[in-house]
Amino acid sequence: MLSKRNFGMMMTIILVILILFLSSAVLREYFNDYNENHSADSEWVKRSEETKETKDSKNSEKNWHIIYIGKQDTGYYESIQEWCTYRKAEFEEYSETKKALKKAEAYEKKNTYLLISGSVLEKDTETVSDSLTSYVEAGGKIIFCSLPDYLVIAKSETLKNLLGIQQLRAKTVTLQEIWLYGGFLLGGETCYSFDELQDPDRIDIEREIPWYDISSRTKTYMVGFIKAEEQTKQELHNEDMPAIIWRCNTGEGSVFAVNGDYMEGKSTLGILDAMVYESQNYALYSIVNAQNLSVTGFPDLTKENEKKFAEVYGFDSKQFCQNIVWPALVSVAQDGDWKITAYLAKKQDNASKEDADVKSLVDYLKYFNEESAEAGISLGRMNDTDIQKSLEADKQEIEKQDITYPFSGAYIRSENEEQLSKLVKDEKLKIFSDVRTICKAYDEEQPVFSWLTDWITTQAITMNGYQYTYKDDFRLKSIQTTLGYSNVQVDLYQLIWPQEREDEWEVVSEKLASNISTYWNPFSVFEKTTITESDTRVRRFLNESVTSSRKADKISIKVENFNEDAWMMLRTHGEKIESMKNGSWEKIEDDAYLLHLTSSQATVTLKSDTELYYSEK
Repeated sequence: MLSKRNFGMMMTIILVILILFLSSAVLREYFNDYNENHSADSEWVKRSEETKETKDSKNSEKNWHIIYIGKQDTGYYESIQEWCTYRKAEFEEYSETKKALKKAEAYEKKNTYLLISGSVLEKDTETVSDSLTSYVEAGGKIIFCSLPDYLVIAKSETLKNLLGIQQLRAKTVTLQEIWLYGGFLLGGETCYSFDELQDPDRIDIEREIPWYDISSRTKTYMVGFIKAEEQTKQELHNEDMPAIIWRCNTGEGSVFAVNGDYMEGKSTLGILDAMVYESQNYALYSIVNAQNLSVTGFPDLTKENEKKFAEVYGFDSKQFCQNIVWPALVSVAQDGDWKITAYLAKKQDNASKEDADVKSLVDYLKYFNEESAEAGISLGRMNDTDIQKSLEADKQEIEKQDITYPFSGAYIRSENEEQLSKLVKDEKLKIFSDVRTICKAYDEEQPVFSWLTDWITTQAITMNGYQYTYKDDFRLKSIQTTLGYSNVQVDLYQLIWPQEREDEWEVVSEKLASNISTYWNPFSVFEKTTITESDTRVRRFLNESVTSSRKADKISIKVENFNEDAWMMLRTHGEKIESMKNGSWEKIEDDAYLLHLTSSQATVTLKSDTELYYSEK
């Protein structure tokens, strides 16, 4: 039988627990400053005058010179220009080799690269090959972004020697797997296999290429392999396999070659930085150091496509967003220390007649604040013919709820980008005056970063969180190598308007969790940010210009337009960092380091990776 004394103690304990529980909830609610955007505390940095495209800036003295020979419709032309913008390099283009070589001879060969489209050598092959050979022997550096036709190479011994090709085996060969060796792009050694065990949806990389057997004076970075039984049948060794990316040393210079269409889109960026690194005794360049998780169209404040929604999920979109999607996103983010940026949409489809539940936005802002997430705004909707009108209506609805949250990040659907450009031109984007950076869909012809105005930047989506193919992997490694940046999209629109089974949450959530927790692990040293935190770094990256020089074991670094912080990538050849002045460093992988500069000038001291030991007998 329970005594009065014990009963009293039990009730007291229950009452204390209840009070503590309620008080913690009350305090959490009281101190939840959901109307504050803590990501937007940093300075809104304006575009520097040096980065504007004026005649003076184009003709100003540059440390790096990139001379391109070839056509513009190549798949890599725009990305080469983009890379030059990031590296503050002078870009010049020519249609013929003679004028380009004359211009290249006027520059110091150490920081001059001749980029060639293979089709240039299909006419007057011997003369052009002779000229290029002389340039390389004198210390020049050439990058073949694509190779001449197989038959053109077969007919020219000079061209074969320039490229380091020892033997031509076949005009076309089907590869069983492709190996990207470690140390070229960040992310380590990778095998892209084409066997029957692989998911067919992942295999989207080119597997039929010309078969060139390259000589012993080359270094291979990417190679294809044929089936093992075929290797045995033909008595072939690994060094006989089809080369994809390689370097050939001739005289004092180097020739890089890409066999196939692997140097296309944003993969071009990382490949160029990797080739520069391989041709120098070290490489040091600016990066952004930001990894974003962008949830577009979330939360959706209007019940849309409800008939299909109830059929697929069994409840309405509001319950789906609040009780299913948000907890799952929080779990994914916490597992990888990601920071979420959620771009709210009052409605997804402009044709929807349903009223938006804008009152629930306050609850979401509180959720976001508790998880250090950032709220962004969607600029326009699907089937939107007047995004200015939509934005004005959204603004009015938000203000009715006494929401003063500064939406500094925004998302624009690709179909509405033309309307956005008109708003910017007419200076009517001030509807949401706090917007400082706009997240855009991935486009191979558009830059990852750009200035939309002198005050507003754009950041591109780089990956779809729901899918991960071979091309995606290659692009991820390339962009991380050149920018230390990623912007992963989780698109709510696909879930609310599912077209097939693969679009449903049960499927995509599993893929999202698997992809995020696996493929970004090699880049965990890079910092996770919200879109506005990333914007601050993008602005500094676009504004700053970096130069470095080496004397003995010391590398001196100077940053023009330095603003509080700067992040650099340092890549060495078998050397480690011993110390750093005016900054700190972290190891990314062997021979690759992330530098954080806290001053406009810094010094890094290196030491050899191998130590010599002496003993006396």
